[in-house]
Amino acid sequence: MREWFKKHLGWLGFGIWMTCTLLFVLDEFMLKNTIPIIEELLMIGFLIMGGASFIQGILNDKYFTKYSDKVKNGIIVFITSTTIGMSYFLIL
Repeated sequence: MREWFKKHLGWLGFGIWMTCTLLFVLDEFMLKNTIPIIEELLMIGFLIMGGASFIQGILNDKYFTKYSDKVKNGIIVFITSTTIGMSYFLIL
C-alpha cells in the first residue's frame, strides 16, 4: 500500500481538487448557486491536494531525508489531522 501511495497520492489529491473545482464551476454557471457551501468545498479540495502532494514528497524521500521513519510518520499524521481539522473549521 505504501508503494501505491508513493506513486499515486499526488494524482489522487489532484483529482479531488479538480472534482471540487468542477463542482464549483457547475454550481456557479449552471445551477446558479444552489449548493450553500461550494466556496468552502473549493478550498477543502485545494487543502487536500496540497496535503496529499506533500505527503507523497515525504514518502518519496524528497523532504525530511535525515529523519527516521518514526518522525516521518508523525509528520504525516500531523499533516493529515491538520487537513481534516481545517476542513472541519471551513465547513462551520
